[in-house]
Amino acid sequence: MRSIHILALSLFLAAPLAAQETIKLKGGQSVTGRATAYDAQKKVLSFRTADGKDVQYTDDQLDLRSLYQVYSSVIPEDNGKGQLQLANVARDAGLYKYAVRRYGMAEKADPTLKAQIDQELIVLRRLAADFCLQNARAAKAKGNRAEVEKWCAIMTDKLPDEPQTAEARTMLDQTYAAARNAKDDELESKHADLLQTDLKQAKLRYDRMIERSKEGLTAKSTSQSMQLWDSALDDGKFVLKEIDRIAKKYKDDAKVQDGAVKYRKLTTEQMVEVNLHLASLYSTRSSYNDAMKAANAALALDPSNAAAQAQRARIEQASSEGVAWRWR
Repeated sequence: MRSIHILALSLFLAAPLAAQETIKLKGGQSVTGRATAYDAQKKVLSFRTADGKDVQYTDDQLDLRSLYQVYSSVIPEDNGKGQLQLANVARDAGLYKYAVRRYGMAEKADPTLKAQIDQELIVLRRLAADFCLQNARAAKAKGNRAEVEKWCAIMTDKLPDEPQTAEARTMLDQTYAAARNAKDDELESKHADLLQTDLKQAKLRYDRMIERSKEGLTAKSTSQSMQLWDSALDDGKFVLKEIDRIAKKYKDDAKVQDGAVKYRKLTTEQMVEVNLHLASLYSTRSSYNDAMKAANAALALDPSNAAAQAQRARIEQASSEGVAWRWR
């Protein structure tokens, strides 16, 4: 498989790289320099190191991720077949998001490749689902609920129709609410009286927001997920208003003020997460305006949130390139 990819890529290597690259060999050694030529028959990459030495590496010596890195700057974006081969290299190296983007670029450059690309995407989804599930299982074995949720959420978000995702949904059912309830256990004990009086409705809506967030992740249709997440955001908005009301009512009570700050943080974090799930879902459907609105809503809640900033940058790139990040 690797030699086929390299042979195909070599057809598109028209010029040496202008900038230096750092490549890795299978043994883990890193080498900085630039590719100068590729011999398709011998399957040998010629490479000039940063200190001016000319070296050669065979197919079997190269790390596949490094091969993708070197050639990604060489193949023109309008070369459909080249982008398709590059996507396959990225996929087989485990660079799934890069592969999805390259498949989109390949189809944009050459629409006649669509049928072939669709077949390659089937392979990508299977490999990506296997990878995510393995990570989720490993995290579960270590008792790391945050990591379990991370990998399962990727699967339900990006790979909802893969057979492996059924197991991911079960894991989320078991861990999602528990992980969030654990965050506010201390607050509940400190503010039990307030939660039974002034904040009773807010607590009910907060719990419902968590439940609907989880249900949106485990739903089997995108329309269902959207409805559940929109509802979760409405619950979150209600909770924030109630927190502000109570903070104003007990403005001289330090204990209440401390609780208000912490509950506002928990609620905001959950709303940011839901908005990012929506942004991801809209991006998958190439609804970039809606995706951007969701990402901006997340940043409005938390302007310094790194995940939201990265999500918006990805949406902007995909929108400007007209490339769909199609997992389905």
